Amino acid sequence: MRRKFLLLLETGLVLAGLLLGASAWKINSALEQPLNITQEELLEVPKGSTPTGTFIRLETDGVIKDAFWLRVYWRFNLAGTPIHSGEYRMLPGMTVDGLIDLWKRGEVVQYSVTLVEGWNFRQVRAALAKDDKLKQTLTGLTDTQVMDKLGHSGIFPEGRFFPDTYSFVRGMSDAELLKKPMTASTKCSPRNGRGALPMRRTPNPIRR
Repeated sequence: MRRKFLLLLETGLVLAGLLLGASAWKINSALEQPLNITQEELLEVPKGSTPTGTFIRLETDGVIKDAFWLRVYWRFNLAGTPIHSGEYRMLPGMTVDGLIDLWKRGEVVQYSVTLVEGWNFRQVRAALAKDDKLKQTLTGLTDTQVMDKLGHSGIFPEGRFFPDTYSFVRGMSDAELLKKPMTASTKCSPRNGRGALPMRRTPNPIRR
């Protein structure tokens, strides 16, 4: 009886080792596979997306194979690591492992909008409204309502938005972006006698 038990135990251990080895091989193969694309493509990852859902979407689109093993890899190696929303640049020849590295670094495609010195608030709003990469949430609001939404109720908007070039990712709202030049103006410009914030150049501009 004891000999049979030992034999079954040894057999079980051998099978477990073989299964573990096969799983490791499948995971490695899945990671090293090149993306099935012939030209540069942008992978859009909306807010709230999960690695599991993104792997499944990529497999459905024919960009990758073996999404199951990639999900297993993420679960056991990167559990709790978020995937940042935005767009990721996929290039021909890039492997799945290379794409995952982009996710881990949060290396999303950056866009920019420039607020020109001397613009009034109407021109600032128009520049944001025509950018289709921004989520438009201020359409139809009055200037007063916009300032309310930005958390600055009762503040006159003219002269409050610092002229510079500001970066953003696809899907960021126009309100979120508008807070950047207002914060910069508040930090870098002293108030004048009437409480307005005059335009000045910042010593540490936000770059593309």
